[in-house]
Amino acid sequence: MPVLNVVAVYLAAGSSKRMGSNKLLLPLGNECLGSKALQAAVCSKVNHTIVVTKKGDNLEWIEPILFSEAYQQKWSHISCSSALKGQSASLKCGLQKAKELSADAVIVLLADQPLISIVLINTFVSLFENHSSVPFISSFYQGIAGAPVLFSKQMFPSLDKLQGDQGARKIIRQNGTENGIFYECTDASLFMDVDTKQAYERIKKIYKEKCSRV
Repeated sequence: MPVLNVVAVYLAAGSSKRMGSNKLLLPLGNECLGSKALQAAVCSKVNHTIVVTKKGDNLEWIEPILFSEAYQQKWSHISCSSALKGQSASLKCGLQKAKELSADAVIVLLADQPLISIVLINTFVSLFENHSSVPFISSFYQGIAGAPVLFSKQMFPSLDKLQGDQGARKIIRQNGTENGIFYECTDASLFMDVDTKQAYERIKKIYKEKCSRV
């Protein structure tokens, strides 16, 4: 089996309008919320992680350990000048870098989904290693497809055509749900995103409960 180059595109360029402040800087446990899923990506089986932010982000939400020698080769940062045009612009910025890295596939991760785990990311990579001809592998919860989602390089031209806040679901619908793999997960917390203060409070509670069970 050939070694496949899977690159994570970590989207962290949101405006946090509904939150009212930079949600990536919000504390979750002893770290910043935005750093949680990034650490999972960097410690996973993906070959490289591309962090996409809007211009002016000083990355203070990223834990210092990720800047250490042990991890600094595992990820890179792109400042997307067109990030305000919507999520698709950030995705395309990351995709361009992934192409330069000769990616066979990209797995799209959202910085405001802090409970995404190493196990989940590795599951997607393993699925792609065993089914490398599929166009996409998508998370699936209660009948809804969403992030994380992995796209093989055959889908890169379609991703380049996205506009505004169009995302993975549009590509999946266009390509036909019968053509990809849907990974169904029963743990809703893995897919919870932090868009509002209420969502943040829920995430904090769930995170505390998860930590207490470890």
